[in-house]
Amino acid sequence: MGDRAAKIEAWVKKRPYLEEIAKLHVILAAVEEESASLESEAVPDLSGRKGVLEELQKGIPLLRGEQVDGAILEKAAALLEKMAEALVKAPLTEKINLSARQAGNAFKKEDDLARQVISAVLESAAPGSSNADLGEADEGFIIFLAWRALSGALKPLQGQLATLLEGQLRWRRGYCPLCGQLPAMGHLVRPGKGKGRERNLLCSCCGMSWSYQRIGCPFCGNTEQKQLNIIGLDNEPSLRIDTCDGCGAYLKTYTGEGEEGVALADWSTLHLDLVAQEKGFKRTGYQMYTL
Repeated sequence: MGDRAAKIEAWVKKRPYLEEIAKLHVILAAVEEESASLESEAVPDLSGRKGVLEELQKGIPLLRGEQVDGAILEKAAALLEKMAEALVKAPLTEKINLSARQAGNAFKKEDDLARQVISAVLESAAPGSSNADLGEADEGFIIFLAWRALSGALKPLQGQLATLLEGQLRWRRGYCPLCGQLPAMGHLVRPGKGKGRERNLLCSCCGMSWSYQRIGCPFCGNTEQKQLNIIGLDNEPSLRIDTCDGCGAYLKTYTGEGEEGVALADWSTLHLDLVAQEKGFKRTGYQMYTL
């Protein structure tokens, strides 16, 4: 955690307006790491699951094609409750502390609530639209924490799925091969010496990364270069905003090296969202934060 915290601190030092949200994510990352260190259960083996590759070839994301492993739901639900508990007394804003306390009270009132929330979020339904009783808890805050918990619980599957896609299948779709949500970030990478850059996309919800074509809008499929433009920022040489005049969407993109763990976290580039939206472009992927 020390190295990650140091990188976040260095990032925020140049962007002090991200200080509060950075504190939030440092605390959540610590809870996730602590929970991971206590785990001993076996990770589900994707290679042994019948039909997984066939469904991916049809464009069906892993968590949409078959019933989600119960152990993952339980792990995410437990992590969700721990995260809410950790934020109650954390040195954060009064609003976050209150939201965390309300969420914790709701989880205590109904034993299975955290699991219900996780299931509803995976099904792309707001927890409040299901039978879950959130009480006074803020639905947006609950959804944010639920995806943060899911991101941690799904990490073992992310690695397996990435290996599967690289070895047997090239997923070139504009939505996440794991959960089906839309990307928040793009990342230009150099696969090898002397080779041109390729583009990866990163899910706005579960954090999964996958390959995508270098030129083209992942939201509408537009490849007309005259309609695909770039907004650069003088004070952010390693960041840019890719825009599409066809559908009016934008994608934040990291072009640098060495700061991937922070630069691709979505929250760390909220200032790019403001720039893009002020210029009339829309965020098509799910937005966890109120601007």
